[in-house]
Amino acid sequence: MPNIISLMALFLSWISIIILLNNRFYLSFSVILIAFIMDALDGYIARRLEKESSFGRQLDGYVDVFVFLIYPALSFYLFFSLRDVISIIIVFIYIAAGVLRLARFNVTGFITVQNKEHLSYPGLPVFFNHLTILILLALKWLPVKYFVLISYIIILLNSFLMVLKLPFPKPRSIWPFVLLLLLVSFTMFYLEIYANR
Repeated sequence: MPNIISLMALFLSWISIIILLNNRFYLSFSVILIAFIMDALDGYIARRLEKESSFGRQLDGYVDVFVFLIYPALSFYLFFSLRDVISIIIVFIYIAAGVLRLARFNVTGFITVQNKEHLSYPGLPVFFNHLTILILLALKWLPVKYFVLISYIIILLNSFLMVLKLPFPKPRSIWPFVLLLLLVSFTMFYLEIYANR
């Protein structure tokens, strides 16, 4: 069951990429957030059913590449128009940092800080990458002067935090995040309808 949910997340990320390639960003972002929820649920269900495995962890890491790295990178290029040579290099740095972070996590797993029982991620988790999209979206709506330069700074900061071994606490419960993701997903779906009136 957990592996099926991981594959559902992969399928939804593929659908969201197809939608994004057809210039429907808000709908694609709505779908990728549902993939995000599926990605969060696979580990939760694996722990509840006591079905955790090294295979499941590896599969989850591969799915994460599409949900949290490839989709945002394509969004930067297609929707936010970061298409010049510098943008392409910066987005590659972002993808590489995310892949390195996922590879490290697959080897080390969670860490504990100062003998505390609560687990932490080593480096910024890749699921924060969708927050980066929301920040860039807000900047685009405003609109902000020097949008491209500010985008570079945000993406590079995100990349640096992913490879940095600074501990980020693991949430104690996924359900507040699931509800928040559903809310944002429905908002993006509404924006898609509104944009196509």
